[in-house]
Amino acid sequence: MKKLAKHALYVSSSLAALCWSSVLFAQGAVEKVAETPGSDLVVQETAGKENLFEMILLGGWVMIPLGLCSLVTLTLLLEREIMLRKVKVIPDSFWHGMKDILAGGKANLDKAFEYCVNSKTPIGDVLKVGVEKWKKGRKAADVERSVEDAASREVSKMARTLRGFKIVAGISPLLGLLGTVYGMIVTFQAVAVATDSLGQDKAAKLAHGIYQAMVTTAAGLTIAIPTLLIYYYMNRRVDAFADEIEVVCTDFIDEYQEANK
Repeated sequence: MKKLAKHALYVSSSLAALCWSSVLFAQGAVEKVAETPGSDLVVQETAGKENLFEMILLGGWVMIPLGLCSLVTLTLLLEREIMLRKVKVIPDSFWHGMKDILAGGKANLDKAFEYCVNSKTPIGDVLKVGVEKWKKGRKAADVERSVEDAASREVSKMARTLRGFKIVAGISPLLGLLGTVYGMIVTFQAVAVATDSLGQDKAAKLAHGIYQAMVTTAAGLTIAIPTLLIYYYMNRRVDAFADEIEVVCTDFIDEYQEANK
């Protein structure tokens, strides 16, 4: 499944490069049209009738990092959906197999250690630490402390993989606001140098410029809100896994105390 996740990341990156190269090409074409005589009339007549792709172009260069933010969110979501599954973190059959091995006492500790390593799961990495302490004949308190520390580290690792969502959710609105500010600056600058003879056309240009500038803010919020919801959803899943790991660790300590009476 790790190979699948890497493949998905590669495909997403390739699609990102392809999509945004197309956007830049189209944006260049739009700019050329705007330089031709009478283009202002066309823009004014079509204002408010743009499709989604045309609205993206209206946002300017800031839409490029915003688009990358959306692709990062989609890629992270796909990768985390693959890796944060029960079968990858704490399989249902893991503890049953582990318990059967531990029932043999110290004679089976080497087998238990290999069982944990071969599982290649966070719960296996946690109990592996406990088995090592058990092999050394440590007291129950030491074994329990070691297992709890290992569980805390594994849960922290899973939580850290979600930071990308939080970063995107924080950056996207700021990028949208930045695009709006730049757009407003350009708009007011253009209106300021325009001649008074424009009359009502001057107000129309101002309104259209503000309309274009607000596109980036809307895009930033459109990306940030779902990303933040995804972050909390994934974080809740990590919390659920933490609870299950705690239960298995408690059962492991009970099994240790039962075998060493």
